[in-house]
Amino acid sequence: YLTTLSHLRLASSDNGIDFEVHNDKNIFGLGDHETFGIEDCRVTHIDGTYFLTYTAVSDNGYGVGMISTTNWSDFHRHGIIISGPNKDCAFFNEQINEKYYCLHRPSMTIVGGNDIWLAQSSDLEHWGKHQCIARTRPGMWDSVRIGAGASPIKTEKGWLEIYHGADEDNRYCLGALLLDLADPSRVIARSKEPILEPEMAYEKSGFFGNVVFTNGHIVDGDKITLYYGASDEFICAARLSIAEILNVLQS
Repeated sequence: YLTTLSHLRLASSDNGIDFEVHNDKNIFGLGDHETFGIEDCRVTHIDGTYFLTYTAVSDNGYGVGMISTTNWSDFHRHGIIISGPNKDCAFFNEQINEKYYCLHRPSMTIVGGNDIWLAQSSDLEHWGKHQCIARTRPGMWDSVRIGAGASPIKTEKGWLEIYHGADEDNRYCLGALLLDLADPSRVIARSKEPILEPEMAYEKSGFFGNVVFTNGHIVDGDKITLYYGASDEFICAARLSIAEILNVLQS
């Protein structure tokens, strides 16, 4: 059951660490499909426009909604772009073979699992050719559910996707997938062990303990500043090396 109603707030920073929250830029749920809030937002910058994909929650269930902006003052609501039950939608930040691609996570309750899927589109609103590309792994840290983090990062070796996974104890960790540059449905490699897991006190204890969960990052050369939620209570950052992540991936 729900104990809170989520909404989005805008924060800005000059250095990526010290943030100012702009309380006049709040985005709340609107309409029949967002009555219980909007949450888990990912932001992708494509050709001068920022696209916000998020989970829209209501008594109709939950699906993927989208908002776009060019200036963080004027927002265009596109409504539900992937019907539910679905969440964890992250756009690739450029076209591949003249098509847009996204990762998303249908939530299966009877048949199938909570796995990462790929879809393609010509306009970022209408999505098709859905296919499952990564499944949960029994007996491992990502045995029960997995989902995309932020937009995949383009590297010389492939698209690097930092994703979350949870086990039977609802312990959330982060791992990595490497997808083919020309065919992102092909998984080249996947991390056997987490690249980030709950270790600190604030990651182990909080509103929902033993959770690290990422929705965003900043890439600067080889370095990633990875922003993540800890225990559903704190916003944290970790700096990682792209080269080091690629080195630990296993095919």
